[in-house]
Amino acid sequence: MKLLKTLLLTHSNRSPKYYLTGLALFLSLQIPPLYANNEQDFLKAALTGDAATAAKLINENIKIDLQNPDGFTALSVAAQNGHAEIVTLLLKHKASVDLANIQGGTPLLLAVKNTHLPIVEILLANKANPDLQDKNGLSPLMLAAAKGNGKITDLLLKHKAKPDLKSENQVTALHLAAQNGHLDVVKALLASGAKPDLQDANGASALFLASLSGHTDIVEILLAHGALPDLKATNDFTALILAAQNGHNPVIELLLAKGANINQQNQDGVTALMWAALHENAKTVQLLLERGADSTITTISGKTAMDMAKDPAIVEILKHTAQ
Repeated sequence: MKLLKTLLLTHSNRSPKYYLTGLALFLSLQIPPLYANNEQDFLKAALTGDAATAAKLINENIKIDLQNPDGFTALSVAAQNGHAEIVTLLLKHKASVDLANIQGGTPLLLAVKNTHLPIVEILLANKANPDLQDKNGLSPLMLAAAKGNGKITDLLLKHKAKPDLKSENQVTALHLAAQNGHLDVVKALLASGAKPDLQDANGASALFLASLSGHTDIVEILLAHGALPDLKATNDFTALILAAQNGHNPVIELLLAKGANINQQNQDGVTALMWAALHENAKTVQLLLERGADSTITTISGKTAMDMAKDPAIVEILKHTAQ
């Protein structure tokens, strides 16, 4: 009230016009505009699922695509939080289905991220673009693949989502599904034409990632779809070398059956046998030797598998082979 008295005294000494100006200034400082309150109420209704309030504000001609400072619209907020009734209401009143926030997240991307299948269905039925990517290059299909959500993956592919879109790190939906062991998603992507040998920024293919993680069933289906077993990643690592590192013997058997070079060396001259010996995988060392791995091969620094072995059991296996 002290501010009010100061303003009124200052302006009342001049004329009624200045008195009214002071009063108006005080009110403008103390009371937020009604429209600003309505905007907040509109986004809050979308957040909480308050369809009645959302409908009321729409009828009062609220801007349907208003955005908060982070770029979220009522549609994106409702989609992210799974409020199907509000999503339907907003789309009925012509909300922009693909309007993204400042991070590039569209309503569809947010719905997929939070596994809201009914929302995904509604948005796609209203012509949402399934291939819009956020600022990191992630698409709805990539997120569904990473989560292993087969139903959403199938729905996106049905609406012509591109299976080979790449993120800023050159990662595809197939990379993410293979790495995380989601067999059904891998099958769906391959059936929709995903290329098995696309490489990410580190040169890794889907086969490389599945081999590293020991997903035998995914390795098998990727090889059946023509994945190259000796494709080289950064520093010329291969799927076989990485499978040997982690002792994934069933994966090794599959790769060798498809013609993987058992003595393939990376840029440092390391072979699968050396890598298995270094990482103390005795059963893998035994398997590779039985399949014909050469224990006399040296790295560029002149080391053999024997030189790299730390486990006494592996040293004995290698000594026995050398005799």
